[in-house]
Amino acid sequence: MATQNRAARLLLRLVGRFITPARFIAGMAVVCFLIAWNRDIALLYGLSSLLLALLLVSWILPLWVLRKLRIHRRQTGVARAGASLQMSYRFISESLLYFLAVAETIPGAERQEHFVPRADLSEPVTLSYEAPRRGVFVLGHCEVTSSWPFGFIRQKRRVPVNPVTITVVPRVYRIARLPQPHAEHAVAEGADSFLSRGMHSEFAGVRPYRTGDSLKHIHWGASARRQEMVVREYHSFDRPSWLMVVDAGTGSSIGDNEDSTLEYALQIAASVMEYARSHNIRLQVYVNNATTMRLTVEPGTHDIIEHLKALAAVQEDGRQSYQSAIVSALAEQGDVPVLMTVRRDSQEISPGQAGGHLDIVYNDASFTQPMGRYAEGWRQVNPGHFILDLHRLSSLSQVLAS
Repeated sequence: MATQNRAARLLLRLVGRFITPARFIAGMAVVCFLIAWNRDIALLYGLSSLLLALLLVSWILPLWVLRKLRIHRRQTGVARAGASLQMSYRFISESLLYFLAVAETIPGAERQEHFVPRADLSEPVTLSYEAPRRGVFVLGHCEVTSSWPFGFIRQKRRVPVNPVTITVVPRVYRIARLPQPHAEHAVAEGADSFLSRGMHSEFAGVRPYRTGDSLKHIHWGASARRQEMVVREYHSFDRPSWLMVVDAGTGSSIGDNEDSTLEYALQIAASVMEYARSHNIRLQVYVNNATTMRLTVEPGTHDIIEHLKALAAVQEDGRQSYQSAIVSALAEQGDVPVLMTVRRDSQEISPGQAGGHLDIVYNDASFTQPMGRYAEGWRQVNPGHFILDLHRLSSLSQVLAS
């Protein structure tokens, strides 16, 4: 019985592959014509003509619909690598459109097609695509097909469409905590206006209340005037700023496409920027690409979308070595920051006069032998130096959230 079921499924699969509705109707038209010719049955002549007319209409009308169709498209919202990309399409035509299919090829993904049963000419249609790869890309033509009115035959045509630039930002992971290299000046993580005993500070102003803020820091007078909760905020001169240097030098990365050390470094940089924004930490991200990118997150920053868009455009085209980039970034700082680096274990670097060092190190061998046993997790070298060991199969979402 099981063998018969498998044979039946195989037969149905073969029939479904080679016998399409259009082929079936064409075959029925030929059969009706031959029977009518042999038996001289006028009704079958009429049925054969009707089937042929149905095929002819199904072949001509989709081309008629597509002949003057134009499309204007644009990206909507923020697309994150590994998530979805939203594209808005406005169809411009002289007649109503039915049974359309729009196909795009997003870099890093296979061809993706969406069926649009009815295209409203007055309202845009939003379609969602998978976007696995970070970057800034230009999409040229898109493929549009129509099977109106009966759905038997699909006609494809390259319709006029505007080139569109899409931006896919790096993935952002939640960071539960980061080690504090300056134990002698420990500040509770997430403390927006909290001042430890003996710390030198200066009143900086007020900002909107966020969940988790202490009620004792609420500025009641300003809250009454603004009709919203606001809290006092201070500059702490004993709380160091942070500096993260990302290595985008030519040939410095290993791995392929989304699974390369440069992509991992950009994902970590994006996650650290979100951590700094939510914890009111001053952070500068220094990328040693061809243009030497500098991105700063100040305390009180509301969002980092523009910073993420800048990271989306990073290419591996820098001319500095990683050590030279670290020296240059530290020389530009007006204070002594906590330094963060992301490197391969074969890269030797020196943190110089940094006020602490969080060193994220990827194992080179794991990219050629990913199934080996490699160290993973934070370890402390000394009070001012912490190392996070990672490898090719490390899950950043789990490691950073632990």
